[in-house]
Amino acid sequence: MKYELKLKGLKTPSGTISILALKDLVDTLVETAERGLRLAVQGESVKRGPVPGWLAKSLDFTIIELKKGSTTLTLEAPALGETAEEQIQQQDLWYSKPSPKDTAISLVSRSVNDAVAENLQSHSFDKGVLDGLLLFDEFFKTYGDRLEVTAQGRPSENFSLSGTELQQVRALKQDTPEPATFVITGNFDLIQHSRRKFHLALSNGQVIPGVIDPEILNVENMREFWGKSVMIKGLVHFNAGRRVRLFEAQSIKVAQSGEEIFERVPKAPEPQLLFDVESPKLSAAPALNEIWGRWPGDESIDELLTALTQ
Repeated sequence: MKYELKLKGLKTPSGTISILALKDLVDTLVETAERGLRLAVQGESVKRGPVPGWLAKSLDFTIIELKKGSTTLTLEAPALGETAEEQIQQQDLWYSKPSPKDTAISLVSRSVNDAVAENLQSHSFDKGVLDGLLLFDEFFKTYGDRLEVTAQGRPSENFSLSGTELQQVRALKQDTPEPATFVITGNFDLIQHSRRKFHLALSNGQVIPGVIDPEILNVENMREFWGKSVMIKGLVHFNAGRRVRLFEAQSIKVAQSGEEIFERVPKAPEPQLLFDVESPKLSAAPALNEIWGRWPGDESIDELLTALTQ
């Protein structure tokens, strides 16, 4: 799949780009694309551990041409149907399944377009993806003003980035709640195909999507909970609309009598204000009257230490 990356405001002559600028651009594009792919398959864009082989192949872009005008790079990105054929066929493996014709850059375009459009319920970005996009800020400050990406024959994947769009991305990131730990009770519906994803079904019909981290829990042991009422403690990730995006299980057990009180959809933490309550208005004179003549006093150090210990 071919893409044209038009760079505006470069300090080098038309049709050229410095090696450091090119490295910065490519590193940032690959990092953001990797985060988008990890989000689609894992539900989290930033994850410890080595990059899977199929994911590395999906990020192996090829620069095939450099044009004049505003310096334009023509780039080829492999289709996921070629680099991740087996993974694409596993419907339950993906948190947000792409098309076989999609590329890693397809996911970047959706992240940018949804973020700029303030699509608060989008599955195309989380805080990690937004952080990846914000890495372009340094590129624009150092080398150029704007990046315009055109997908040949696929106009829905066109996108552009500059300081203006990044301001919107930054604001969206600030509005996205931080993950928080919750305990939730519900019916454990394990998706057998991938054996990592699950649904926690509540009695009111609401379903919370979840994922089991094999580094924390033994995935094979999860089978014994399938179809049972369970209590799960884990990290809840929220989208920019303050709704539950993913429940990352850290511990699980069969629910006991009385623990149904935990059967609820988590609410995102409210943003912390500088002051939680309005500070009382203080008058300077009374405050001085309260302390004037009281400190320093005539108590000895020993007397003060004794008072503190009591």
